Amino acid sequence: MIHPEPQADGFQAVPRGGRLLRADAVVVGSGPGGTACARAMALAGMSVVVIEEGPQKSRFAPNQATTARYHMQEAGGIVAQGRALVPIAAGRGVGGGSLINSAICFRTPEPVLDAWCEQLGDDRYRPAALAPVFELLEAKLGIGPVREAVAGRNNELIVQGAKALGLPGGLLRRNTPHCAGCGLCNFGCPVSGKATVNLALMPEAVNAGAVIQADTRITEVLVEGDRAVGVRGLARHPDTGEVGGRVEVRAETVVLSCGAIGTPRLLHTTGLADRLGPVGEGLHLHPGNAVLGICDERIELWKGATQGAYFEDPALPGVLPHAFTAPPEATAITVLPLVGDMKEAFALLPRLCGAVVMISDKGEGRVGAFGDGRAKVTYSFDDHDVERIKQGMVTTARVLLEGGAKQVFGVVHGTPFCDSAEAMAQALDDRVIRDFTLYSSHPMSTCRMGQVVHPDGQTLELEGLYIADAGIFPTSLGVNPQLTTMALGTVIGQGIADARA
Repeated sequence: MIHPEPQADGFQAVPRGGRLLRADAVVVGSGPGGTACARAMALAGMSVVVIEEGPQKSRFAPNQATTARYHMQEAGGIVAQGRALVPIAAGRGVGGGSLINSAICFRTPEPVLDAWCEQLGDDRYRPAALAPVFELLEAKLGIGPVREAVAGRNNELIVQGAKALGLPGGLLRRNTPHCAGCGLCNFGCPVSGKATVNLALMPEAVNAGAVIQADTRITEVLVEGDRAVGVRGLARHPDTGEVGGRVEVRAETVVLSCGAIGTPRLLHTTGLADRLGPVGEGLHLHPGNAVLGICDERIELWKGATQGAYFEDPALPGVLPHAFTAPPEATAITVLPLVGDMKEAFALLPRLCGAVVMISDKGEGRVGAFGDGRAKVTYSFDDHDVERIKQGMVTTARVLLEGGAKQVFGVVHGTPFCDSAEAMAQALDDRVIRDFTLYSSHPMSTCRMGQVVHPDGQTLELEGLYIADAGIFPTSLGVNPQLTTMALGTVIGQGIADARA
């Protein structure tokens, strides 16, 4: 299930005079969607070139600075602006977002898939049709529940609290077959315990003949008449930023898989967005907030499987709380505004437990591009979403208290430590969205099926140009998106190959 990191060409493989490649298909982006799509096409006998902006080899270290520099788009600096600022995580490197996510693997909820099919008038994404795809991917990635031996006390506490309240949930299913419980998934797995797509899926594509060109940022989608015929970009040294030779790939099929931020940003910077429809419109983020608790016992929430437990409240559909995992220094920053003293904040750290409240959002945003090529992101919160975040936080406070916390608090400006869920509800009652400390790692729905692309992934207005990432979701998903993205990428890749047969 986990293979050695696949061979990828980097900056040094591009001569000053440039590199020209020809293939049946070129895939821009090697995250969950792009890798799954490339694998499906390569296994069907197509020649495939994968272009990746990030480094050819993973650069993991147990700190945010290294992760941001090498494995996050725009060095982790993407922020949605609006009534509140929302930092957005978007991965890069061979493996994309799977390198630095928490490894959570939910299948797409069946009601969501059925709603998509009804909306699109197409049955290819019905639950029964996708079931074999999910089964294949789950086997390839070793997806299964977190083992109790590596769960960690924070995850255990959440499971205990939810069970005591009769709420469904438990230890999460994750693509971590060899997890050591070190809590560093979001920085990149240091022990190769996580079956990231570069280790679980991409080796099959490479063994079938696919070529990976990393350290390369695409700046142009090549179009002749009404058809995409390739891409062009520049190699850049991952450490020095030195600009090297030009990379050009000629292919009759072009697949963009740069993520729900990266793909519309690319289409805007290349001048294709207006031609293709509402590119970048309809951004969903799965926004939310964290609730932390103070226990008498040592919890050390940074130890154990990253975000390894969850629960649901049937009274709050679309609200998904799951465990909070962050290194001590990041957790201390969240506590500091409440206690006012860093020494006191660090003294609390070992006894903190916590969970993140994520919602399937009704609010929407837009992704464009600034003149220098950076993503220009705006987002408008729906008032109903704000209330659902608050309600989810109250339920989460109840779970943490039932699990063993003595006090709870939200990472929300102007709120105190609370001894009960009712006190939490009262503290949150008059808070507005700008009071919340927000974060998103699930951007989606910016190049939607039915609006920008057909259900087969091909753009409505340009033949030969496909999109295979979370941007094509017609609606907010409601669960962590990586498995859904892989499944759609697989279906799109198989469809492209079948159409050539």
